[in-house]
Amino acid sequence: MSADSSFDALVRRAMLALGFVAIAVGLVTYVLVDPLVNVLPSSFAIAAIAGVLAFAMGAWMIRSRTSGGVHQTAIPSVELPLSTPAPGGDIDRALYRLTHYREGTVEYRDQIQERLASVAVDVIRQRDDCSREAAVHKLQEGTWTDNEYAASFFAGGSPPSKSMLDSLSDRLTGGGESDYQRWVRITVDTIVERSGIDLQPATDDDDDDPEPEGLLERLQARFGSDSSVTQTSTSYQDISTDDDATRLGDGIVAGDLLETGHWAGITALALLAAGWGIVTFTPSILLLSAIPAALAAYARLRIEPAVTNLDVERHVSDESPEPGDLVDVTVTVRNDGDSYLSDLRLVDRVPPSMQVVEGSPRIATALGSDATATFTYTAVAGRGDHEWPLLVVARDFAGAIEREVAIDVETGIECSPALSSQHGAPVRSQTSLYSGQVDTAQGGAGLEFFSVREYREGDPMKRIDWKRHARTGELATIDFRQERAAKVVLLFDSRDSAYVSPHPGAKHAVDRSVDAAMELFPSLYDRGDLVGVAAFDTVPCWLAPGAGEEQLERARNIFTDHPAISTLPPEHTDVGSKYVDPMTHVRRQLAPEAQVMLFSPLCDDYTAEVARRLDSVGHPVTVISPDPTAAGTIGQRLSRVERTMRIVRLRERGIRIVDWEPEEPLGIELERAAQRWAV
Repeated sequence: MSADSSFDALVRRAMLALGFVAIAVGLVTYVLVDPLVNVLPSSFAIAAIAGVLAFAMGAWMIRSRTSGGVHQTAIPSVELPLSTPAPGGDIDRALYRLTHYREGTVEYRDQIQERLASVAVDVIRQRDDCSREAAVHKLQEGTWTDNEYAASFFAGGSPPSKSMLDSLSDRLTGGGESDYQRWVRITVDTIVERSGIDLQPATDDDDDDPEPEGLLERLQARFGSDSSVTQTSTSYQDISTDDDATRLGDGIVAGDLLETGHWAGITALALLAAGWGIVTFTPSILLLSAIPAALAAYARLRIEPAVTNLDVERHVSDESPEPGDLVDVTVTVRNDGDSYLSDLRLVDRVPPSMQVVEGSPRIATALGSDATATFTYTAVAGRGDHEWPLLVVARDFAGAIEREVAIDVETGIECSPALSSQHGAPVRSQTSLYSGQVDTAQGGAGLEFFSVREYREGDPMKRIDWKRHARTGELATIDFRQERAAKVVLLFDSRDSAYVSPHPGAKHAVDRSVDAAMELFPSLYDRGDLVGVAAFDTVPCWLAPGAGEEQLERARNIFTDHPAISTLPPEHTDVGSKYVDPMTHVRRQLAPEAQVMLFSPLCDDYTAEVARRLDSVGHPVTVISPDPTAAGTIGQRLSRVERTMRIVRLRERGIRIVDWEPEEPLGIELERAAQRWAV
């Protein structure tokens, strides 16, 4: 406990003691008025001073209650999977800070203008089929669009002012766009229109932080809400790693005891009533103060709930499901102690990669001795080995104190993919030493006719052209087109920037990439190709291309729980000033004849550059890109255009791209891509 909180607690106890003294003096005065008249000074100076002090302390407590509010533990939302942002948040944040807080004016303006200029040049070059120099010239001259408002954005200067009516409306409501924000929005929308990209109407899911629309909402957003409840939340990971955390038993970790402040108001009321009754010499008001004083004393009993006596059992319908399977979970909590637990909030901390689809993983209850509480829910299994605790928030009977406790539960699930073949993989032609499914330009054993050549000693008898021998008497050997196994590396972009999704609750791009790889890996494996797995991130991940059951099991383990392609985004760590290219370990181990299936949302230029470099050194590259973009904000719309332009540039280089829409099955996208590549 901090020094400030200790001092506040001491002051509150002193004020409570003085309040009770004032009440006692008032009662004695009321009952024994006549005997005390000759004892106390005629002005009742002592009682008056006590009353003034009590009144002042009561007023101080009301002020503290108003400013401090009520404290309670924030119950985590565990029903939905981990939410990740949509691309474009950096532009939205820079624009918000620039227009609302006036932070980094020059820096943020330059950043926004450079981003918009870069994508505008790409759009002009692609739509007008001109050189980059010509596109830059059109942008500078303002001839790239008929919208004068957007054309002026790249000419420098200040944004055009809004009309007087719009400015007055914004002042009255406390909302609306600033001149600069409106300038950027119109410019971005003009670029989107110029690109020809069909943006679907923005939905609530597309907008992570929707702007308030009504007058009341905009006024509340400006002046704040009148809610005085302060949420205090400590996650299980924070409790278990906190040096100050309290271990109440084996597998039970607790946070600090929290004073809720629910009864601070009743104590202040008792002091105010007592002080006013004494100062005004009104015995009835003084007597009324005894009621809130008694309630305040009751709240001060502070009997901590005995949460160490809780026994938790969890039953799951399938301990080894596959990703996407439904798992029924039943949790039973029993109070093995003798005390009565009057207020319990029980929350099963469902792993972030799982989504609850039926029932609820939480319950509010009270448990007497030997009593039990049971709740059931159904969740969609996500890849990985999962063990999760039960979160308990327990309050005393008065609700004056509460403690957050995490109880370890042994039962969990191990969710591994079956790796069954579902779709054909887009493998490109190459040569290798192993027989397989890739056609080469070499003759030999195979199925498809390639050529006829002169007989050589040692040629197999079955490949001799006997018809020609019967006709001419000459021996000739038939060669067939050889099929070789492909060496394929499934390469994941698993950097922090790849953990993006079109709306909260949707699968992020890394999870979708792993889902796609788990479908394609067995297709390649079943037809005899040599398949490997790699990822570029701060955590190295490399499985060299190979075959056999051991290779299949190694790949399954990587897909299940390798930290480089985890469902959870990588934690931000402090790194040294020396930059390390995430692709370094992959380039060192990638065989010259290997081709690459690159899984990336293509949300920045780094991955596009990776694809270009791999292609330039002879590695055939196919990019499978799950689309994570949205259209709800300025930054999101800009990011969608940027991603589209990256795809255009890569296709111009001859690199194959599978642009995978969020709601589209992978098999359909692969079929469309195969038809496009066959043209």
